[in-house]
Amino acid sequence: MKRLLIIGTVLLMAFLAQANAQPQIQQQAIVSKADVTTVEFVVRDSKPILMDIYQFKDQKTEGGRPVFIYSFGGAWAVGSRVDALCNPLYDHLCEKGWVCVAIDYRLGSARGRDGKPLITPPEGYNPFQYSIDIGVEDLYAATTWLIKHADEYNIDPEKIVISGSSAGAINSMNAEYYICSGHKIAKENLPEGFNYAGVVPMAGAVYLTGENETELKWGKKPCPMCFFHGSADPTVTFDMERGPSRHGFGPYYVSQQLYAMDVPYMLNEYFGGDHCMALLPLKWFWNEIDSFLDRIVLGGQNIKVHSVERSDKPRTDANWLDTVRPGQYQAVNRMRGQGDVPQR
Repeated sequence: MKRLLIIGTVLLMAFLAQANAQPQIQQQAIVSKADVTTVEFVVRDSKPILMDIYQFKDQKTEGGRPVFIYSFGGAWAVGSRVDALCNPLYDHLCEKGWVCVAIDYRLGSARGRDGKPLITPPEGYNPFQYSIDIGVEDLYAATTWLIKHADEYNIDPEKIVISGSSAGAINSMNAEYYICSGHKIAKENLPEGFNYAGVVPMAGAVYLTGENETELKWGKKPCPMCFFHGSADPTVTFDMERGPSRHGFGPYYVSQQLYAMDVPYMLNEYFGGDHCMALLPLKWFWNEIDSFLDRIVLGGQNIKVHSVERSDKPRTDANWLDTVRPGQYQAVNRMRGQGDVPQR
């Protein structure tokens, strides 16, 4: 639980969307160059869960457009799909012909004012795993909704990429692993034979619980992945984490498996970097994201890249919130608070 609280202090923070929002209502709080439509994609426990669809409605394209689904971070305790920090990236991708989708999902670790959990796992269900799994279920529900409405939004169901920061990145990596390992959550919530076209985790890992879940066993080849991670991330493992209650498999570990399976990937490592890599790719690593999407997802190139960036200011206990390019984490927080992001 201590680790979950730490995650919550460094991830994307935004006000939760109103629970009684209706489908097809424009989200007025969003400032974007793109056209934005808010829809209800699933109802859980009598509460609608929403997503914002970013697109240029009059954009002329040949064939269906690719889709980029983003899940926010916040330790499965706080956050929402609405965050001004994400909007420039969405606009950028929409201008390149993508449809961007920002989703809400159930927050399995959220607590009320009395300190009690707002969502209680079924008896015997590891609370940490439950938070991940219900987030994955909601990600799958958003995916299924988009597939069903592919003609309406002129999207290509075979070109759906999932991404996220921290908790959202973990949801995305677990979602792909569940598909490729034949997990019942994937079987029960996705069309048969479906797989994503790519995964872009920003400080994510695959986390599993239970005595028998000590290794990643891919039943089939996963889709290409583009990782962003600090090698000294104290919150989400970069390599591998084994504990009495859970096991984590980070991008360095997973990328070695992808290499062995001949699956394309890009591992963008910040040497000595910490968990602020959950946020910074949204602003400062567009070239890397574009390269992955253009060359691997759309271009079909079999590329395997492990790039390492170093800084003159490595992480220490005193400055761990400010490790990737001095001052940028504070700049990100200021941009978030002001709801404005300067031009690149």
